[in-house]
Amino acid sequence: MKKLSLLFLGLLFCTPTLFAQEVITHQYRRVEPENMQEYLKRETTYWQKLAESEVTKGNLTFWAILQKVGGIHQDTGSNILIVNTFNDIDASNEIWGNVQALFPDTKMEDMGTGALAKNTATIFLRNGNNFTAAPNADPQKDFKYVYVLYHQPKNVAKHMDFEANEWKPLIEKAMAEGKTTLKGWGNDYIIMPESEKFQYRTSSYDLFSSLSEALGPQFSEDFTWPDDFGDIVQDNNNGPRHKDLYRIVTMVSAPPAE
Repeated sequence: MKKLSLLFLGLLFCTPTLFAQEVITHQYRRVEPENMQEYLKRETTYWQKLAESEVTKGNLTFWAILQKVGGIHQDTGSNILIVNTFNDIDASNEIWGNVQALFPDTKMEDMGTGALAKNTATIFLRNGNNFTAAPNADPQKDFKYVYVLYHQPKNVAKHMDFEANEWKPLIEKAMAEGKTTLKGWGNDYIIMPESEKFQYRTSSYDLFSSLSEALGPQFSEDFTWPDDFGDIVQDNNNGPRHKDLYRIVTMVSAPPAE
């Protein structure tokens, strides 16, 4: 179960390879506070069961509901992030239409979330294949909160090379030494949109076991940073990154390949 749950987070916001058919989406939604309890109830009662069914069929490999913590524009902005990984993005509408077959005695109006939420944006991504977790991490206890970050590098290859060869090993060292509150980390590429209003080209995510750890210093004061760490990418930033914190409400994932 631990290996399976670790895979959950390895798949979070990811797709396997550059030329794979799988596509992942970040779907942002706005749910009014008075509707949030009912919205989450429907997601975890009906749509989670559908995701589990579609994972078993091989149509989905990952599904998660994330609830935003804090941030700006709380009265109007998106506060739910749904993460999906599709084996065939063209069949995605068929997937969501299968919920009625699972609950034939329940009216669609009592299961649907469309009346409770408004879609505000959808981002398409593919995997950076860099997920790592703390040694002996217990997903049930250690993967409770996640920062989702969007980056604006001038040179995507340079940025991802630094993350894979410099940032990831440093995090792994800190986790092994018990000198970071991070319980996991990974990254991915943003496929689209691409416009003046959305210039982010890569994404990453930081995992924590509690809200206090997510909000506190990520590295201990006695952690030793390499000399000149990060200097190689100082001139590669094309603008500020975007960072939001989410509570992981629930998630479903395919088992690891044999």
